[in-house]
Amino acid sequence: MEDVTPLERLEEHSREIEALARSIAVRAKAFGGEVGARPRIALVKQRLKIALDELEDYAYTVGDITDE
Repeated sequence: MEDVTPLERLEEHSREIEALARSIAVRAKAFGGEVGARPRIALVKQRLKIALDELEDYAYTVGDITDE
């Protein structure tokens, strides 16, 4: 089994979340939204905002490191 870093896992999960969100949005446009979806989506958005805030803090901790 290949060693996967937390950052690599984060990247992979972010791709999965993007694809899942797109699928949910397309399905909602085509067939209508699920009952009770609004508060559940609001909770997901809140969690993602918290995660983004954590990543913003990480950027300041590491500094301006680039792959160039």
